[in-house]
Amino acid sequence: MKLCSPEGNALPTTNMTLVDRPKSLEGLRIGLLDNTKPPVDKIMAHLEQRLRERIPGARPFYISKRIMTQPAGSAVMESLRQNVDVVINAIGD
Repeated sequence: MKLCSPEGNALPTTNMTLVDRPKSLEGLRIGLLDNTKPPVDKIMAHLEQRLRERIPGARPFYISKRIMTQPAGSAVMESLRQNVDVVINAIGD
C-alpha cells in the first residue's frame, strides 16, 4: 500500500497585492476565463448574455486557457491584465 499526503508541495511565495472588490460591475471590463472543461463554454456564454442584460456598460471579455489541467499561460494572463478590470473564472465538471 502506498500512502500519499494530501498537502502537496509548497510553492515559493510571490509578492502579490490584493485589491478591494469593486462596489459595482457597472462600466467595468469583465474577464470571463474559461478553463476548457465541459460545460464551461455554455456557462460562460449564458453569463456573458446576463451581464450585458443586467449591468449597464459592462464589457465582457471572453478568453480560454489552452490546457484545462494546467494554469493559464503567460499570454492569457497578459491579455487579462491588459483588457479587463475584474475576472470571473469558471471551473466545469
